[in-house]
Amino acid sequence: MRVGILGGGITGIALQRFLRHPSEVLEAAPSIGGLCRTYWKDGFGYDLGGHILFSKNERINQLVDDVLGDNLNRCRRANKIFYKGRFLKYPFENDLAALGPEEAYECLIGYLKHSHPPPRTNLREWAYHVFGSGIAEKYFIPYNEKIWNISADQLSLEFVERIPKPPMEDVVKSALGIPTEGYLHQLYFRYPRTGGTESLVHALRRPDGEVTTGYRVTAIRRTGAGWEVTDGNTPRTFDRIVVAFPIHDALPCFESVPDDVQRAVAGLRYNSMRIVLVGVHDTSLMDFSAVYIPDPSVVTHRICAMGFFSPTLVPAGKSSIIAEITTNPGDGVHELSDEEVTRRTVADLHRVGLVDKAKVVTTDVTRLKYGYPVQDLVYTRHRATLHAWAASLGVPLCGRFAEFDYINTDECLRRAMALADRLNAEA
Repeated sequence: MRVGILGGGITGIALQRFLRHPSEVLEAAPSIGGLCRTYWKDGFGYDLGGHILFSKNERINQLVDDVLGDNLNRCRRANKIFYKGRFLKYPFENDLAALGPEEAYECLIGYLKHSHPPPRTNLREWAYHVFGSGIAEKYFIPYNEKIWNISADQLSLEFVERIPKPPMEDVVKSALGIPTEGYLHQLYFRYPRTGGTESLVHALRRPDGEVTTGYRVTAIRRTGAGWEVTDGNTPRTFDRIVVAFPIHDALPCFESVPDDVQRAVAGLRYNSMRIVLVGVHDTSLMDFSAVYIPDPSVVTHRICAMGFFSPTLVPAGKSSIIAEITTNPGDGVHELSDEEVTRRTVADLHRVGLVDKAKVVTTDVTRLKYGYPVQDLVYTRHRATLHAWAASLGVPLCGRFAEFDYINTDECLRRAMALADRLNAEA
């Protein structure tokens, strides 16, 4: 059985690694990696977001350890929240004392009173019910509205499955200034020593794996019991195919897609991203892994210090951050040029004291059409329609934007391995 893997991001490359059937990965870009690409500018390396790897799944942890070998860096998370000009430990509810007595009291009493009704439909209702008005209004809702670029009352409850619920004891300790540590499974993470996150994708690639880059799929059609895939010039035939590239791009390649499926995929909302590199001529941006910024006047929702992940990503004596910016057409940011979005990013970060613009020595911008799948109020219904159609064709979907699911690197690896196991069981 010959398998065509359509998409050479980390999911497609991992799938091929564990597949025992003959296979070929077809990737539209000039190189593999997808969202796990690493870019370089003036000696500064940067990823397309804060691609650290942590997992509760020991099989995934062992896989990363094995493939990276000597190129593995283990880091202790140093995430922070920038709130009203000061740093708080992440997550917000684990550092309430740093807010000062009055705001800490507002957060604690709101949490303990638990006076808001259970949520019916959306994330805003859930936030008030779980956290109380203090934590919900000061951090949780404004931050999530920035990253998702949509009102919290338009986000579904499916999203909340990803959010750990803080124990009451930790919240009380936090308000009293007793140190606590939330999200323990994220406390340490794995990252390559050299090469950025892209080096993990290359480490996963099978030496004998057939991979074709620069091959943009334009048509997919059945041929008897198999499939023909083409880029308009060089067709390929496979017994099975796996879609591991964005479904919004893949769907038009199929013949005779039912109207309800087309409507469902058109209704699946996603956010685009601007990743802005800011390199400075000192080592001031080295002491945190990420900073979350709920302030709506600052264009970026999160910055990550690349030199914290690995010193090899910054030249000696320098440091850098990447600023992640969520955009959609018509939001006032999406249409900005690279130069304009860079100026605004640096100006905002300088104004609040996170970056000294006088020390900036280099900048760069990378645009991502597909950044985050948005789990809005119609997401579950539309996604179910998509998956039922793909299942009827016998075409597995695998990966964040093929499955249209907000999953991180570790879950992409887990699902690729699980799909390989299922395909390996077929004759």
